[in-house]
Amino acid sequence: MKSLECDPVKGIVGTKADTDERKRVYGGNFFPPPHIKSLYELVMENFDDKINLVLLAAAGVSLAIGLLKEGFPEGMIEGSSICIALIIIIVVNSGNNYISERRLADLVKLADKQQVAVYRNNEKTISIDSDDLVVGDLYYFEKGEKIPADSLIISGQDVTCIEGELTGEADAFEKVPVTESNFNQEGLYGTLYAKSLVSTGFGIALVMAVGPKTVAGIITEKT
Repeated sequence: MKSLECDPVKGIVGTKADTDERKRVYGGNFFPPPHIKSLYELVMENFDDKINLVLLAAAGVSLAIGLLKEGFPEGMIEGSSICIALIIIIVVNSGNNYISERRLADLVKLADKQQVAVYRNNEKTISIDSDDLVVGDLYYFEKGEKIPADSLIISGQDVTCIEGELTGEADAFEKVPVTESNFNQEGLYGTLYAKSLVSTGFGIALVMAVGPKTVAGIITEKT
Protein backbone atom coordinates (compact mmCIF):
# COMPACT_ATOMS: atom_id res chain seq x y z
CA MET A 1 0.00 0.00 0.00
CA LYS A 2 2.89 2.34 0.74
CA SER A 3 4.48 1.60 -2.63
CA LEU A 4 1.16 2.21 -4.39
CA GLU A 5 0.59 5.43 -2.41
CA CYS A 6 -2.64 4.10 -0.96
CA ASP A 7 -3.81 5.27 2.43
CA PRO A 8 -5.22 2.32 4.45
CA VAL A 9 -8.30 4.38 5.37
CA LYS A 10 -8.79 6.96 2.60
CA GLY A 11 -7.42 5.05 -0.38
CA ILE A 12 -5.62 6.81 -3.25
CA VAL A 13 -5.76 10.52 -4.06
CA GLY A 14 -7.96 9.69 -7.04
CA THR A 15 -7.50 12.86 -9.07
CA LYS A 16 -7.71 12.57 -12.86
CA ALA A 17 -3.95 13.00 -13.13
CA ASP A 18 -3.42 10.26 -10.53
CA THR A 19 -5.78 7.73 -12.15
CA ASP A 20 -4.51 8.52 -15.67
CA GLU A 21 -0.94 7.86 -14.56
CA ARG A 22 -1.93 4.57 -12.91
CA LYS A 23 -3.74 3.49 -16.08
CA ARG A 24 -0.67 4.40 -18.13
CA VAL A 25 1.63 2.35 -15.91
CA TYR A 26 -0.60 -0.61 -14.97
CA GLY A 27 -3.27 -0.59 -17.68
CA GLY A 28 -7.05 -0.12 -17.61
CA ASN A 29 -9.62 -2.40 -16.02
CA PHE A 30 -11.25 -3.80 -19.14
CA PHE A 31 -11.29 -7.32 -20.52
CA PRO A 32 -10.70 -8.27 -24.16
CA PRO A 33 -14.04 -8.37 -26.00
CA PRO A 34 -15.06 -11.70 -27.55
CA HIS A 35 -13.90 -12.21 -31.13
CA ILE A 36 -16.53 -11.20 -33.68
CA LYS A 37 -16.22 -13.06 -36.96
CA SER A 38 -15.78 -10.90 -40.06
CA LEU A 39 -18.37 -10.91 -42.84
CA TYR A 40 -15.90 -12.85 -44.98
CA GLU A 41 -15.65 -15.59 -42.33
CA LEU A 42 -19.42 -15.72 -41.96
CA VAL A 43 -19.91 -15.96 -45.73
CA MET A 44 -17.34 -18.77 -46.04
CA GLU A 45 -19.05 -20.66 -43.20
CA ASN A 46 -22.04 -21.17 -45.52
CA PHE A 47 -19.94 -23.51 -47.63
CA ASP A 48 -19.47 -25.86 -44.67
CA ASP A 49 -23.04 -26.90 -45.48
CA LYS A 50 -22.94 -29.63 -48.14
CA ILE A 51 -26.31 -28.51 -49.55
CA ASN A 52 -24.80 -25.14 -50.48
CA LEU A 53 -21.86 -26.86 -52.13
CA VAL A 54 -24.27 -29.02 -54.13
CA LEU A 55 -26.20 -25.91 -55.21
CA LEU A 56 -22.96 -24.19 -56.23
CA ALA A 57 -21.88 -27.23 -58.27
CA ALA A 58 -25.35 -27.52 -59.81
CA ALA A 59 -25.26 -23.84 -60.80
CA GLY A 60 -21.87 -24.30 -62.50
CA VAL A 61 -22.93 -27.45 -64.35
CA SER A 62 -26.26 -25.89 -65.37
CA LEU A 63 -24.56 -22.78 -66.73
CA ALA A 64 -22.02 -24.83 -68.67
CA ILE A 65 -24.63 -27.16 -70.20
CA GLY A 66 -27.06 -24.32 -70.92
CA LEU A 67 -24.45 -22.22 -72.71
CA LEU A 68 -23.31 -25.23 -74.78
CA LYS A 69 -26.83 -26.23 -75.77
CA GLU A 70 -28.72 -22.93 -76.06
CA GLY A 71 -26.00 -20.31 -76.11
CA PHE A 72 -26.06 -16.85 -74.50
CA PRO A 73 -28.28 -15.58 -72.89
CA GLU A 74 -30.98 -18.29 -73.03
CA GLY A 75 -28.62 -20.94 -71.70
CA MET A 76 -27.97 -18.95 -68.51
CA ILE A 77 -31.53 -18.80 -67.21
CA GLU A 78 -31.59 -22.03 -65.17
CA GLY A 79 -28.03 -21.70 -63.82
CA SER A 80 -28.57 -18.04 -62.92
CA SER A 81 -31.75 -18.94 -61.00
CA ILE A 82 -29.77 -21.38 -58.87
CA CYS A 83 -27.05 -18.75 -58.31
CA ILE A 84 -29.61 -16.15 -57.22
CA ALA A 85 -31.17 -18.63 -54.77
CA LEU A 86 -27.71 -19.46 -53.37
CA ILE A 87 -26.85 -15.77 -52.98
CA ILE A 88 -30.11 -15.13 -51.09
CA ILE A 89 -29.35 -18.05 -48.73
CA ILE A 90 -25.81 -16.78 -48.07
CA VAL A 91 -26.89 -13.15 -47.53
CA VAL A 92 -29.68 -14.09 -45.10
CA ASN A 93 -27.57 -16.59 -43.12
CA SER A 94 -24.50 -14.34 -42.95
CA GLY A 95 -26.57 -11.29 -41.97
CA ASN A 96 -28.39 -13.12 -39.19
CA ASN A 97 -25.17 -14.63 -37.84
CA TYR A 98 -23.40 -11.25 -37.90
CA ILE A 99 -26.22 -9.61 -35.92
CA SER A 100 -26.17 -12.50 -33.42
CA GLU A 101 -22.38 -12.17 -32.98
CA ARG A 102 -22.68 -8.43 -32.29
CA ARG A 103 -25.48 -8.96 -29.77
CA LEU A 104 -23.51 -11.65 -27.97
CA ALA A 105 -20.46 -9.38 -27.76
CA ASP A 106 -22.60 -6.55 -26.34
CA LEU A 107 -24.15 -8.90 -23.75
CA VAL A 108 -20.73 -10.17 -22.64
CA LYS A 109 -19.47 -6.60 -22.31
CA LEU A 110 -22.58 -5.60 -20.35
CA ALA A 111 -22.21 -8.60 -18.01
CA ASP A 112 -18.73 -7.39 -16.98
CA LYS A 113 -19.97 -3.94 -15.98
CA GLN A 114 -20.75 -3.18 -12.34
CA GLN A 115 -20.60 -0.38 -9.80
CA VAL A 116 -17.82 -0.51 -7.20
CA ALA A 117 -17.65 1.32 -3.86
CA VAL A 118 -14.14 2.82 -3.63
CA TYR A 119 -12.28 4.99 -1.15
CA ARG A 120 -10.70 7.95 -2.90
CA ASN A 121 -9.11 10.44 -0.54
CA ASN A 122 -12.09 10.01 1.78
CA GLU A 123 -13.15 7.76 4.62
CA LYS A 124 -16.51 7.30 2.88
CA THR A 125 -16.93 5.31 -0.32
CA ILE A 126 -18.03 6.65 -3.68
CA SER A 127 -19.56 4.54 -6.44
CA ILE A 128 -17.67 4.25 -9.74
CA ASP A 129 -17.87 2.01 -12.79
CA SER A 130 -15.61 -1.04 -12.55
CA ASP A 131 -13.90 0.10 -15.78
CA ASP A 132 -12.56 3.11 -13.86
CA LEU A 133 -10.79 1.03 -11.18
CA VAL A 134 -7.01 1.40 -11.08
CA VAL A 135 -4.18 -0.43 -9.37
CA GLY A 136 -3.90 0.86 -5.80
CA ASP A 137 -7.64 1.49 -5.39
CA LEU A 138 -9.20 0.49 -2.07
CA TYR A 139 -12.75 -0.80 -2.42
CA TYR A 140 -15.54 -2.32 -0.33
CA PHE A 141 -17.15 -5.62 -1.33
CA GLU A 142 -19.91 -7.81 0.09
CA LYS A 143 -21.92 -10.98 -0.50
CA GLY A 144 -23.41 -11.35 -3.96
CA GLU A 145 -20.93 -9.09 -5.75
CA LYS A 146 -18.35 -10.05 -8.34
CA ILE A 147 -14.74 -9.17 -7.66
CA PRO A 148 -13.85 -6.43 -10.20
CA ALA A 149 -10.06 -6.93 -10.28
CA ASP A 150 -7.33 -9.12 -8.79
CA SER A 151 -6.98 -7.88 -5.22
CA LEU A 152 -5.68 -8.53 -1.71
CA ILE A 153 -8.04 -8.51 1.28
CA ILE A 154 -7.06 -5.78 3.73
CA SER A 155 -9.91 -6.45 6.16
CA GLY A 156 -13.01 -8.59 6.17
CA GLN A 157 -15.25 -11.07 7.93
CA ASP A 158 -16.39 -14.58 6.93
CA VAL A 159 -15.33 -14.05 3.32
CA THR A 160 -15.69 -16.95 0.88
CA CYS A 161 -15.52 -16.77 -2.90
CA ILE A 162 -16.65 -19.04 -5.73
CA GLU A 163 -14.06 -19.05 -8.53
CA GLY A 164 -16.08 -21.16 -10.96
CA GLU A 165 -15.58 -18.78 -13.91
CA LEU A 166 -11.82 -19.29 -13.59
CA THR A 167 -11.51 -22.92 -12.49
CA GLY A 168 -14.87 -24.52 -13.24
CA GLU A 169 -15.16 -25.55 -9.58
CA ALA A 170 -18.34 -24.66 -7.70
CA ASP A 171 -16.72 -24.85 -4.24
CA ALA A 172 -16.44 -21.69 -2.14
CA PHE A 173 -12.91 -20.85 -0.94
CA GLU A 174 -12.34 -19.09 2.37
CA LYS A 175 -10.40 -15.83 2.10
CA VAL A 176 -8.60 -14.07 4.97
CA PRO A 177 -7.13 -10.57 5.30
CA VAL A 178 -3.40 -10.25 4.66
CA THR A 179 -1.50 -8.75 7.60
CA GLU A 180 2.12 -8.14 8.60
CA SER A 181 2.01 -11.24 10.80
CA ASN A 182 0.54 -13.74 8.34
CA PHE A 183 1.58 -12.59 4.85
CA ASN A 184 4.20 -15.34 4.51
CA GLN A 185 2.11 -18.05 6.15
CA GLU A 186 1.78 -21.27 4.13
CA GLY A 187 -1.74 -21.98 2.88
CA LEU A 188 -2.88 -18.35 3.24
CA TYR A 189 -5.67 -17.41 0.84
CA GLY A 190 -5.85 -13.65 0.83
CA THR A 191 -6.11 -13.09 -2.92
CA LEU A 192 -9.40 -12.24 -4.60
CA TYR A 193 -9.57 -12.98 -8.30
CA ALA A 194 -11.47 -10.88 -10.84
CA LYS A 195 -14.81 -12.39 -11.94
CA SER A 196 -15.05 -14.61 -8.84
CA LEU A 197 -18.27 -14.32 -6.82
CA VAL A 198 -18.38 -13.34 -3.15
CA SER A 199 -20.64 -16.01 -1.65
CA THR A 200 -20.44 -14.90 2.00
CA GLY A 201 -19.04 -12.08 4.10
CA PHE A 202 -17.81 -8.56 3.40
CA GLY A 203 -14.58 -6.63 3.49
CA ILE A 204 -12.14 -4.16 1.99
CA ALA A 205 -9.61 -5.05 -0.69
CA LEU A 206 -6.65 -3.47 -2.48
CA VAL A 207 -6.51 -3.67 -6.29
CA MET A 208 -3.27 -5.35 -7.42
CA ALA A 209 -3.93 -6.07 -11.12
CA VAL A 210 -6.54 -4.93 -13.60
CA GLY A 211 -8.04 -6.02 -16.92
CA PRO A 212 -5.82 -8.10 -19.21
CA LYS A 213 -3.18 -8.49 -16.47
CA THR A 214 -5.57 -10.29 -14.10
CA VAL A 215 -5.86 -14.08 -14.07
CA ALA A 216 -9.29 -13.77 -15.70
CA GLY A 217 -7.89 -11.44 -18.35
CA ILE A 218 -5.10 -13.86 -19.25
CA ILE A 219 -7.59 -16.76 -19.49
CA THR A 220 -9.92 -14.64 -21.65
CA GLU A 221 -7.13 -13.75 -24.07
CA LYS A 222 -6.05 -17.39 -24.41
CA THR A 223 -9.57 -18.71 -24.99
